[in-house]
Amino acid sequence: MSEPGLYPSDLLAARIAAGELRSDAGQAEIALALDQIVDVAAGLGRRSWMKTLISKTETPRGLYIYGGVGRGKTMLMDMFYAALPTGPNSPTKWRLHFHDFMVQAQDMIHDARAAGDSDPIETAAAALAKKGRIMCFDEMEVRDIADAMILSRLFSNIMNRGVVVVATSNRHADDLYKDGLHRDRFLPFIDLLKARCDMRPIADGQDWRGAILAQVPAWYSPVDAAGSAALEAAFTQLRGNVPEQSETIKVAGRDIVIARAAADIAFVNFADLCDVPLAARDYLAVAGRFAGLVMADIPRFDQNNENAARRFMWLIDALYDRGRFFIASSSCPIDDLYHGRHFEFEFTRTQSRLGEMARRDHANGQ
Repeated sequence: MSEPGLYPSDLLAARIAAGELRSDAGQAEIALALDQIVDVAAGLGRRSWMKTLISKTETPRGLYIYGGVGRGKTMLMDMFYAALPTGPNSPTKWRLHFHDFMVQAQDMIHDARAAGDSDPIETAAAALAKKGRIMCFDEMEVRDIADAMILSRLFSNIMNRGVVVVATSNRHADDLYKDGLHRDRFLPFIDLLKARCDMRPIADGQDWRGAILAQVPAWYSPVDAAGSAALEAAFTQLRGNVPEQSETIKVAGRDIVIARAAADIAFVNFADLCDVPLAARDYLAVAGRFAGLVMADIPRFDQNNENAARRFMWLIDALYDRGRFFIASSSCPIDDLYHGRHFEFEFTRTQSRLGEMARRDHANGQ
Protein backbone atom coordinates (compact mmCIF):
# COMPACT_ATOMS: atom_id res chain seq x y z
CA MET A 1 0.00 0.00 0.00
CA SER A 2 1.00 3.61 -0.39
CA GLU A 3 2.40 5.34 2.68
CA PRO A 4 -0.34 7.09 4.73
CA GLY A 5 -0.85 10.69 3.80
CA LEU A 6 0.55 10.36 0.33
CA TYR A 7 -2.64 9.67 -1.58
CA PRO A 8 -3.89 12.37 -3.96
CA SER A 9 -7.07 12.65 -1.88
CA ASP A 10 -4.97 13.27 1.24
CA LEU A 11 -2.90 15.93 -0.49
CA LEU A 12 -6.06 17.59 -1.77
CA ALA A 13 -7.66 17.52 1.68
CA ALA A 14 -4.53 19.01 3.25
CA ARG A 15 -4.57 21.97 0.89
CA ILE A 16 -8.26 22.54 1.54
CA ALA A 17 -7.64 22.43 5.30
CA ALA A 18 -4.79 24.93 4.90
CA GLY A 19 -7.11 27.34 3.10
CA GLU A 20 -5.21 27.09 -0.18
CA LEU A 21 -8.14 25.51 -2.02
CA ARG A 22 -11.90 25.36 -1.71
CA SER A 23 -13.76 22.09 -1.48
CA ASP A 24 -14.76 20.85 -4.93
CA ALA A 25 -16.79 17.65 -5.37
CA GLY A 26 -15.52 17.02 -8.91
CA GLN A 27 -11.89 17.27 -7.86
CA ALA A 28 -12.47 15.05 -4.83
CA GLU A 29 -14.00 12.32 -7.01
CA ILE A 30 -11.04 12.31 -9.40
CA ALA A 31 -8.57 12.28 -6.50
CA LEU A 32 -10.19 9.09 -5.18
CA ALA A 33 -9.90 7.47 -8.62
CA LEU A 34 -6.21 8.38 -8.69
CA ASP A 35 -5.79 6.89 -5.19
CA GLN A 36 -6.66 3.50 -6.66
CA ILE A 37 -3.85 3.69 -9.21
CA VAL A 38 -1.41 4.70 -6.46
CA ASP A 39 -2.46 1.53 -4.61
CA VAL A 40 -1.91 -0.57 -7.72
CA ALA A 41 1.53 0.96 -8.23
CA ALA A 42 2.44 0.39 -4.58
CA GLY A 43 1.42 -3.26 -4.80
CA LEU A 44 3.20 -3.87 -8.08
CA GLY A 45 6.90 -3.44 -7.62
CA ARG A 46 9.16 -3.74 -10.64
CA ARG A 47 9.46 -7.51 -10.33
CA SER A 48 5.70 -7.99 -9.95
CA TRP A 49 5.11 -5.66 -12.87
CA MET A 50 7.43 -7.66 -15.08
CA LYS A 51 5.75 -10.94 -13.98
CA THR A 52 2.42 -9.42 -15.02
CA LEU A 53 3.85 -8.59 -18.43
CA ILE A 54 5.58 -11.94 -18.95
CA SER A 55 2.53 -13.94 -17.89
CA LYS A 56 0.38 -11.93 -20.33
CA THR A 57 -2.10 -11.09 -17.57
CA GLU A 58 -3.97 -7.86 -18.01
CA THR A 59 -1.99 -4.67 -17.42
CA PRO A 60 -3.60 -2.47 -14.75
CA ARG A 61 -6.01 0.04 -16.28
CA GLY A 62 -5.06 3.66 -16.69
CA LEU A 63 -7.15 6.79 -16.31
CA TYR A 64 -8.20 9.45 -18.81
CA ILE A 65 -9.43 12.60 -17.03
CA TYR A 66 -11.31 15.12 -19.10
CA GLY A 67 -13.18 18.33 -18.36
CA GLY A 68 -13.30 22.07 -18.75
CA VAL A 69 -10.52 24.60 -18.51
CA GLY A 70 -9.58 25.69 -14.99
CA ARG A 71 -11.08 22.65 -13.24
CA GLY A 72 -7.78 21.59 -11.64
CA LYS A 73 -6.76 18.68 -13.87
CA THR A 74 -3.07 19.64 -13.85
CA MET A 75 -3.13 20.18 -10.09
CA LEU A 76 -4.60 16.71 -9.57
CA MET A 77 -1.96 15.23 -11.85
CA ASP A 78 0.70 16.96 -9.73
CA MET A 79 -0.73 15.30 -6.62
CA PHE A 80 -0.94 11.91 -8.29
CA TYR A 81 2.63 12.06 -9.56
CA ALA A 82 3.89 13.11 -6.13
CA ALA A 83 1.93 10.29 -4.49
CA LEU A 84 3.32 7.52 -6.67
CA PRO A 85 5.74 5.33 -4.70
CA THR A 86 9.43 5.74 -5.41
CA GLY A 87 12.43 3.61 -4.74
CA PRO A 88 14.28 0.67 -6.27
CA ASN A 89 11.27 -1.66 -6.02
CA SER A 90 8.66 0.77 -7.35
CA PRO A 91 7.46 1.04 -10.96
CA THR A 92 9.21 3.82 -12.82
CA LYS A 93 7.20 6.91 -13.65
CA TRP A 94 7.42 9.56 -16.36
CA ARG A 95 5.41 12.72 -16.80
CA LEU A 96 5.37 15.28 -19.59
CA HIS A 97 3.07 17.41 -21.70
CA PHE A 98 1.50 15.36 -24.48
CA HIS A 99 2.81 17.75 -27.16
CA ASP A 100 6.36 17.23 -25.88
CA PHE A 101 5.87 13.47 -25.83
CA MET A 102 4.81 13.47 -29.47
CA VAL A 103 7.82 15.60 -30.45
CA GLN A 104 10.09 13.01 -28.84
CA ALA A 105 8.20 10.15 -30.47
CA GLN A 106 8.40 11.71 -33.93
CA ASP A 107 12.12 12.40 -33.49
CA MET A 108 12.76 8.78 -32.46
CA ILE A 109 10.75 7.45 -35.39
CA HIS A 110 12.63 9.75 -37.76
CA ASP A 111 16.01 8.61 -36.40
CA ALA A 112 15.04 4.94 -36.61
CA ARG A 113 13.80 5.36 -40.17
CA ALA A 114 17.01 7.17 -41.15
CA ALA A 115 19.02 4.29 -39.68
CA GLY A 116 17.18 1.86 -41.93
CA ASP A 117 15.06 0.27 -39.19
CA SER A 118 12.43 -2.10 -40.58
CA ASP A 119 9.79 -0.94 -38.07
CA PRO A 120 10.67 2.54 -36.77
CA ILE A 121 7.39 2.96 -34.84
CA GLU A 122 7.95 -0.26 -32.91
CA THR A 123 11.54 0.74 -32.18
CA ALA A 124 10.45 4.16 -30.90
CA ALA A 125 7.72 2.59 -28.77
CA ALA A 126 10.21 0.19 -27.18
CA ALA A 127 12.51 3.07 -26.24
CA LEU A 128 9.68 5.20 -24.92
CA ALA A 129 8.21 2.37 -22.82
CA LYS A 130 11.50 2.13 -20.92
CA LYS A 131 11.09 5.68 -19.65
CA GLY A 132 8.24 4.83 -17.30
CA ARG A 133 5.87 2.00 -16.40
CA ILE A 134 3.41 4.71 -15.45
CA MET A 135 3.21 7.48 -18.06
CA CYS A 136 1.45 10.71 -17.16
CA PHE A 137 0.37 13.05 -19.95
CA ASP A 138 -0.87 16.59 -19.45
CA GLU A 139 -3.22 18.10 -22.03
CA MET A 140 -3.77 15.22 -24.42
CA GLU A 141 -4.81 16.88 -27.67
CA VAL A 142 -4.26 15.82 -31.27
CA ARG A 143 -4.28 18.32 -34.13
CA ASP A 144 -1.33 17.24 -36.25
CA ILE A 145 -2.09 14.65 -38.94
CA ALA A 146 1.45 13.30 -38.64
CA ASP A 147 0.76 12.49 -34.97
CA ALA A 148 -2.73 11.16 -35.63
CA MET A 149 -1.53 8.64 -38.20
CA ILE A 150 0.95 6.92 -35.86
CA LEU A 151 -0.81 7.03 -32.49
CA SER A 152 -2.66 3.72 -32.69
CA ARG A 153 0.42 1.64 -33.51
CA LEU A 154 2.65 3.66 -31.20
CA PHE A 155 0.42 3.28 -28.15
CA SER A 156 -0.45 -0.34 -28.88
CA ASN A 157 3.25 -1.12 -28.74
CA ILE A 158 3.78 0.97 -25.61
CA MET A 159 0.82 -0.44 -23.67
CA ASN A 160 1.65 -4.00 -24.67
CA ARG A 161 4.91 -3.50 -22.80
CA GLY A 162 3.02 -3.05 -19.54
CA VAL A 163 2.79 0.73 -19.46
CA VAL A 164 -0.14 2.31 -17.62
CA VAL A 165 -1.30 5.66 -19.02
CA VAL A 166 -2.82 8.46 -16.95
CA ALA A 167 -3.80 11.50 -19.02
CA THR A 168 -5.68 14.77 -18.78
CA SER A 169 -7.54 16.48 -21.60
CA ASN A 170 -10.13 19.14 -22.24
CA ARG A 171 -12.00 16.67 -24.47
CA HIS A 172 -13.54 13.24 -24.16
CA ALA A 173 -11.49 10.69 -26.07
CA ASP A 174 -14.27 10.44 -28.67
CA ASP A 175 -13.68 14.10 -29.55
CA LEU A 176 -9.91 13.90 -30.06
CA TYR A 177 -8.82 14.92 -33.56
CA LYS A 178 -12.42 15.84 -34.27
CA ASP A 179 -13.00 16.72 -37.95
CA GLY A 180 -9.33 15.93 -38.65
CA LEU A 181 -8.10 14.78 -42.04
CA HIS A 182 -8.33 10.98 -42.47
CA ARG A 183 -9.86 10.69 -38.99
CA ASP A 184 -11.03 7.17 -39.80
CA ARG A 185 -7.40 6.06 -39.50
CA PHE A 186 -7.25 7.66 -36.05
CA LEU A 187 -10.31 5.88 -34.63
CA PRO A 188 -8.36 2.71 -33.61
CA PHE A 189 -6.36 4.88 -31.21
CA ILE A 190 -9.56 6.13 -29.57
CA ASP A 191 -10.79 2.54 -29.23
CA LEU A 192 -7.46 1.53 -27.69
CA LEU A 193 -7.49 4.43 -25.24
CA LYS A 194 -11.03 3.59 -24.11
CA ALA A 195 -10.19 -0.10 -23.79
CA ARG A 196 -7.09 0.49 -21.64
CA CYS A 197 -8.10 3.56 -19.62
CA ASP A 198 -11.17 4.45 -17.57
CA MET A 199 -12.83 7.58 -18.94
CA ARG A 200 -13.50 9.91 -16.00
CA PRO A 201 -15.02 13.37 -16.41
CA ILE A 202 -14.23 15.98 -13.80
CA ALA A 203 -17.67 17.27 -12.90
CA ASP A 204 -18.62 20.83 -13.78
CA GLY A 205 -17.86 23.36 -11.11
CA GLN A 206 -15.95 26.53 -10.45
CA ASP A 207 -13.46 27.54 -13.18
CA TRP A 208 -10.67 28.38 -10.76
CA ARG A 209 -8.32 29.77 -13.38
CA GLY A 210 -11.14 31.77 -14.95
CA ALA A 211 -11.91 33.26 -11.55
CA ILE A 212 -8.31 34.46 -11.26
CA LEU A 213 -8.23 35.78 -14.82
CA ALA A 214 -11.42 37.73 -14.20
CA GLN A 215 -9.64 39.64 -11.45
CA VAL A 216 -6.38 40.27 -13.32
CA PRO A 217 -5.90 43.02 -15.94
CA ALA A 218 -4.74 41.66 -19.29
CA TRP A 219 -2.64 44.66 -20.33
CA TYR A 220 -0.25 46.67 -18.16
CA SER A 221 0.98 49.97 -19.58
CA PRO A 222 3.36 51.71 -19.31
CA VAL A 223 6.17 49.42 -18.20
CA ASP A 224 7.16 50.63 -14.77
CA ALA A 225 7.95 49.16 -11.37
CA ALA A 226 4.30 48.90 -10.37
CA GLY A 227 3.28 47.26 -13.65
CA SER A 228 6.16 44.80 -13.52
CA ALA A 229 5.29 43.83 -9.96
CA ALA A 230 1.63 43.37 -10.90
CA LEU A 231 2.60 41.17 -13.86
CA GLU A 232 4.73 38.99 -11.60
CA ALA A 233 1.87 38.79 -9.11
CA ALA A 234 -0.53 37.68 -11.86
CA PHE A 235 1.82 34.88 -12.88
CA THR A 236 2.23 33.82 -9.25
CA GLN A 237 -1.53 33.64 -8.80
CA LEU A 238 -2.02 31.64 -11.96
CA ARG A 239 0.68 29.08 -11.27
CA GLY A 240 -0.41 28.54 -7.67
CA ASN A 241 1.93 26.12 -5.93
CA VAL A 242 3.37 24.69 -9.13
CA PRO A 243 7.14 25.37 -9.14
CA GLU A 244 8.75 27.21 -12.03
CA GLN A 245 11.19 25.46 -14.30
CA SER A 246 12.91 25.99 -17.61
CA GLU A 247 11.43 24.15 -20.57
CA THR A 248 12.59 23.53 -24.13
CA ILE A 249 10.16 23.07 -27.01
CA LYS A 250 11.68 21.34 -30.02
CA VAL A 251 10.39 22.26 -33.47
CA ALA A 252 12.01 20.92 -36.64
CA GLY A 253 15.40 20.66 -34.99
CA ARG A 254 15.20 24.08 -33.32
CA ASP A 255 15.03 24.64 -29.57
CA ILE A 256 12.63 27.24 -28.17
CA VAL A 257 13.75 27.85 -24.59
CA ILE A 258 11.09 29.00 -22.13
CA ALA A 259 12.97 30.10 -19.05
CA ARG A 260 9.94 30.19 -16.74
CA ALA A 261 7.20 27.60 -17.11
CA ALA A 262 4.78 26.23 -14.53
CA ALA A 263 2.45 23.44 -15.63
CA ASP A 264 0.60 24.83 -18.66
CA ILE A 265 1.46 28.53 -18.36
CA ALA A 266 4.67 30.44 -19.08
CA PHE A 267 6.23 33.79 -18.26
CA VAL A 268 8.32 35.16 -21.14
CA ASN A 269 10.05 38.37 -22.08
CA PHE A 270 9.10 39.80 -25.47
CA ALA A 271 12.73 39.85 -26.63
CA ASP A 272 13.23 36.16 -25.83
CA LEU A 273 10.29 35.05 -27.96
CA CYS A 274 9.89 37.70 -30.67
CA ASP A 275 13.36 39.20 -31.12
CA VAL A 276 14.75 35.84 -32.18
CA PRO A 277 14.54 34.15 -35.62
CA LEU A 278 11.40 32.03 -35.15
CA ALA A 279 8.76 31.14 -37.73
CA ALA A 280 4.98 30.86 -37.62
CA ARG A 281 5.11 27.11 -36.93
CA ASP A 282 7.27 27.78 -33.86
CA TYR A 283 4.57 29.97 -32.37
CA LEU A 284 1.99 27.30 -33.16
CA ALA A 285 4.08 24.91 -31.08
CA VAL A 286 4.19 27.40 -28.19
CA ALA A 287 0.41 27.85 -28.36
CA GLY A 288 0.01 24.09 -28.51
CA ARG A 289 2.10 23.63 -25.38
CA PHE A 290 0.69 26.33 -23.08
CA ALA A 291 -2.81 27.33 -22.02
CA GLY A 292 -1.66 30.92 -21.76
CA LEU A 293 1.30 33.28 -21.70
CA VAL A 294 2.37 36.14 -19.49
CA MET A 295 4.66 38.40 -21.53
CA ALA A 296 6.76 41.30 -20.29
CA ASP A 297 8.05 44.39 -22.10
CA ILE A 298 6.31 44.54 -25.46
CA PRO A 299 7.72 47.60 -27.29
CA ARG A 300 6.05 50.07 -29.63
CA PHE A 301 6.57 48.83 -33.18
CA ASP A 302 7.97 51.07 -35.92
CA GLN A 303 10.15 50.75 -39.02
CA ASN A 304 13.11 49.71 -36.84
CA ASN A 305 11.54 46.52 -35.51
CA GLU A 306 9.20 45.37 -38.26
CA ASN A 307 10.51 41.78 -38.12
CA ALA A 308 9.67 41.58 -34.43
CA ALA A 309 6.21 42.96 -35.20
CA ARG A 310 5.63 40.19 -37.74
CA ARG A 311 6.66 37.54 -35.22
CA PHE A 312 4.41 39.09 -32.60
CA MET A 313 1.48 38.90 -35.05
CA TRP A 314 2.22 35.21 -35.64
CA LEU A 315 2.29 34.60 -31.89
CA ILE A 316 -1.02 36.35 -31.24
CA ASP A 317 -2.67 34.52 -34.16
CA ALA A 318 -1.49 31.18 -32.75
CA LEU A 319 -2.71 31.98 -29.24
CA TYR A 320 -6.01 33.40 -30.47
CA ASP A 321 -6.81 30.45 -32.72
CA ARG A 322 -6.21 28.03 -29.85
CA GLY A 323 -8.29 30.06 -27.38
CA ARG A 324 -5.30 30.76 -25.12
CA PHE A 325 -5.12 33.60 -22.62
CA PHE A 326 -2.55 36.39 -22.88
CA ILE A 327 -1.42 38.83 -20.20
CA ALA A 328 1.24 41.40 -21.04
CA SER A 329 3.05 44.60 -20.15
CA SER A 330 3.87 47.14 -22.84
CA SER A 331 5.31 50.61 -23.27
CA CYS A 332 2.00 51.74 -24.78
CA PRO A 333 -1.72 50.87 -25.00
CA ILE A 334 -2.93 48.25 -27.50
CA ASP A 335 -4.30 50.84 -29.94
CA ASP A 336 -0.95 52.64 -30.05
CA LEU A 337 1.30 49.63 -30.58
CA TYR A 338 2.08 49.87 -34.29
CA HIS A 339 3.71 52.80 -36.13
CA GLY A 340 5.54 50.86 -38.82
CA ARG A 341 5.19 50.95 -42.61
CA HIS A 342 4.77 47.36 -43.80
CA PHE A 343 2.06 45.77 -41.66
CA GLU A 344 -0.31 48.60 -40.85
CA PHE A 345 -3.33 46.78 -42.31
CA GLU A 346 -2.42 43.35 -40.91
CA PHE A 347 -1.67 44.71 -37.46
CA THR A 348 -5.21 46.05 -37.04
CA ARG A 349 -6.32 42.41 -36.82
CA THR A 350 -3.69 41.76 -34.16
CA GLN A 351 -4.95 44.73 -32.16
CA SER A 352 -8.52 43.51 -32.52
CA ARG A 353 -7.56 40.05 -31.32
CA LEU A 354 -5.63 41.46 -28.38
CA GLY A 355 -8.75 43.39 -27.43
CA GLU A 356 -10.89 40.26 -27.59
CA MET A 357 -8.41 38.25 -25.56
CA ALA A 358 -8.30 41.00 -22.95
CA ARG A 359 -12.06 40.67 -22.44
CA ARG A 360 -11.53 37.13 -21.13
CA ASP A 361 -14.52 35.67 -22.94
CA HIS A 362 -12.25 34.33 -25.65
CA ALA A 363 -10.06 31.92 -23.67
CA ASN A 364 -11.62 28.49 -23.79
CA GLY A 365 -8.66 26.13 -23.98
CA GLN A 366 -9.99 24.40 -27.09
